[in-house]
Amino acid sequence: MEIAKTKIWEKKTAGIAVNKTHRAGGASAPPIYMEYPILNDEQLIDLVMKQDQQAFKEIFGRYSKKIFNLAFSYVGDYHYAEEITQDIFVTIYGKSSSFKKTSSFSTWIYRIAVNASVSHLRKHKKDLMLCDMESAEDLSEEPIVPEPPDRKETANILLKSLPESQRMAFILSQKDNLKYKEISAIMKISEKAVESLIYRARENLRRSIREMKSSETLKENL
Repeated sequence: MEIAKTKIWEKKTAGIAVNKTHRAGGASAPPIYMEYPILNDEQLIDLVMKQDQQAFKEIFGRYSKKIFNLAFSYVGDYHYAEEITQDIFVTIYGKSSSFKKTSSFSTWIYRIAVNASVSHLRKHKKDLMLCDMESAEDLSEEPIVPEPPDRKETANILLKSLPESQRMAFILSQKDNLKYKEISAIMKISEKAVESLIYRARENLRRSIREMKSSETLKENL
């Protein structure tokens, strides 16, 4: 069958005009659309710059859980982590043009998340300390022999005891499984500095765990 004509389909599912050739004598074939899941991050953010909401939803689906987990691990509060995550994605949608492609998109979004988490913690440090004090007061009203905290709760307490830079480097390395090179780009420090921060974080955590165990042993012997 001869090709009778070529039609340009301009359906903007992903903000992409697609050319489709179809044959005469039969029903028109549907246009071929670019599927969002197969686009890489850089292609998606290009579409977000054009206010493509579906592309934004795809980025949100890829990164929202990672960003929330990072924020929660850093600030140690569910509601603040949720607020940070929402603020970050509002920023990404409104200021996507600030992504200059000098680094990967993942580095860029993690850098925004790191800065937002640090800023939020500093801004609400008093509120978070007050929450910790209220939690301690609640515990004091519980039975004399309360159940020991679970591992996640203990881990969060220990993480919050670390200095800011050590905590962030450790979270990015151990919880997000990022390489030193990636952490270096996100935190804007050398790989050697990243290695040093993570080493000191581990040493501080080990010391805190030893002190915690020593304290528990002392209580048992009283």
